[in-house]
Amino acid sequence: RGTLPIITTVAVMRSNVAWIFLARNARKAADAINILKPVAKKAAQYDSRIIVPNIYPIVMNVAQQTVKEAFTEAGRPDRYNEDDVFYMAYAQFAFAAGVNGIIERERPATILFLGAFFAESLLLAETGNSIGAIQIAGTDRVPQLPFFIAACDYCIMGEELYASSAYLSEDPRLVSAIKAQDWGKMAILISLFFGSALTIFGLRFIISWFTAGG
Repeated sequence: RGTLPIITTVAVMRSNVAWIFLARNARKAADAINILKPVAKKAAQYDSRIIVPNIYPIVMNVAQQTVKEAFTEAGRPDRYNEDDVFYMAYAQFAFAAGVNGIIERERPATILFLGAFFAESLLLAETGNSIGAIQIAGTDRVPQLPFFIAACDYCIMGEELYASSAYLSEDPRLVSAIKAQDWGKMAILISLFFGSALTIFGLRFIISWFTAGG
């Protein structure tokens, strides 16, 4: 740790455990990977080490390729170390114990928690907080957000994880999908507002549109 913005970065790529729907697993892991690439590229530009422990072997393979591409694009392919992107453990608390050990030994300047987290969220975040690391957490697991908010410096909450992933990836398809969702939400809110206003003034014909046999 020193004066550079990122000296050592531990990016904890936490994909979902097996009992979550496979489609949800793929989506969250993909969002985390999209954020990992610019982080790894920035680490390469500052000649910093990035450590990426994985709980899921398939995600590990993708993460290795992503970090390698980031270092190559940054013009530092020689600084890429495949051993820094590795499989830790599939068991929930074995993974948490292993990552906590890395945090205590390496004492990174920055820690990123991206993906789906469960009971191990506070264990990981508290360990990083105890060494004074700058911590950024991103998850759509609402029950875990209070723990990340309490122990981390910045928190990407809920759908912000998808939006930040699309923004950092600069993929037009992902960005357009996020914009379409936002416009759809805005249209629903406007419809609810005008529907409520018309109902207040006694124009209840809109209600009949949403009732059986209306």
